[in-house]
Amino acid sequence: MLIIEFLYKLNQMIMKKLLILTLSFVMLSTYAQKGKYNVADQFKDFKGFLITETGDTVKGTVKILDMFQMQMYPPFKADDTSLPSQIGGRDNSKYYESENGTKWYSTKFTNLKAPDDPKKPGGPTPQTFLLTIEGGPITLFDYNFLDESVSPTKNEIKSYMQLQNGDLVEVASLLLGFPKKMSGWVSDYPELAKKIADKEKGYGVLGLNAIVREYNAWYIAKNPGFSMLK
Repeated sequence: MLIIEFLYKLNQMIMKKLLILTLSFVMLSTYAQKGKYNVADQFKDFKGFLITETGDTVKGTVKILDMFQMQMYPPFKADDTSLPSQIGGRDNSKYYESENGTKWYSTKFTNLKAPDDPKKPGGPTPQTFLLTIEGGPITLFDYNFLDESVSPTKNEIKSYMQLQNGDLVEVASLLLGFPKKMSGWVSDYPELAKKIADKEKGYGVLGLNAIVREYNAWYIAKNPGFSMLK
């Protein structure tokens, strides 16, 4: 009986892990959309713009490098050649956007924060540019972890959700218990929270982006002065 019970529990554990892996694959496939990093865009130039530290909008060209380098700061060349060559960069740019759909917010000039990453150039705390998929009171962004000190090199992109209070949640952790977790985080919008808790169609974990957009639109309508930029 003990062997049968052990085999039963082992089978349950295996099935649970397979379910999580299947859900992860489906979720990541669904999550792959406009605004995500596309390796096919590497080393290409795209028209775009940046917002400077003083709030000026400068049109120009954004060169897409590997994601880790883009997090340090997206290379930018202004259309107006009379502008100083140092326009854009780690310390004096708030935001970049390019026509390939990518949007990069600086942690220095927003309330966004990167996940702990001791391998980031300059250490874990200096500002970085986050590839933002959905921006607002709740923000979805991707982050590239790179560690070349190990073999093979660790190069991993993870998706995060930053809540209204600044807490970071790894998107992969939402695969289990999503209705309870997410409805609690948007409880100040009872109608939306109920749809999530009741598991209405389109309000499950695969609808995360749409849920965040709906919440953000509601919040901004009630708080018209809201801005991600400082």
